[in-house]
Amino acid sequence: MRRLRKNIPHAFTLGNLCLGVLAIQHILQGNNTPPTVHYFVMIAALFDLLDGLLARALKVTSSLGGQLDSLADLITFGVLPMFIYAQWVEDTPLRYLLLLVPICSAIRLAIFNESDDQGGSFKGISTTAHGIFVAFLPILFYENQNHFMAFEINSYIITTIAVFFSFLMVSKLRMISLKFSNTKFSDNWERYLLIFSVVGLVAWLGVRAAPFAMLVYILLSVYSHLKWAKRTKTKS
Repeated sequence: MRRLRKNIPHAFTLGNLCLGVLAIQHILQGNNTPPTVHYFVMIAALFDLLDGLLARALKVTSSLGGQLDSLADLITFGVLPMFIYAQWVEDTPLRYLLLLVPICSAIRLAIFNESDDQGGSFKGISTTAHGIFVAFLPILFYENQNHFMAFEINSYIITTIAVFFSFLMVSKLRMISLKFSNTKFSDNWERYLLIFSVVGLVAWLGVRAAPFAMLVYILLSVYSHLKWAKRTKTKS
């Protein structure tokens, strides 16, 4: 019974990995019209959340589970986004810049595993947040071709976005984490504002909210980082 309980979180972690692989296969086969890759990623993100929650609830956390989690995240939220971006980048040397996405994702995950100060906030944007953002780009372009067609076919803009998020993943910018140490508004106002903003944007714009929600997240994180840096400097 103990053995079975210990492997329940691992099953969700491996489910995350399998969904990432299936999504990559889906894109390579050209079965992405209308786009459905976001379904794979959202379910994988749910599995990624549940594996940790279950491990703690069942008291079966282990270093093996942590390693499996990082490997699964690298496939689903590191390698898969590169293939999603590549759909709109012409087959030129420019496309090789997209390799920064899995490279920086791997570095980001390794840094996270070695760090012990990323509870209340993240250093750099998480691979999961970036992966979810990229997963919604295909359906965003598909449902809004009249508004985003020029953006969709521009290899330089897509590559710039990929490179920007790659460096953001390995930056020292403190990004807001949704891990609450308490429920006080004064201690968590950035988190509450982020949640309410995203919910409001989704209710208003639907899938079109993805880039705006990401912009709100980055701006709030920049403000939070500057406030944290000022407070740290004052204490020192």
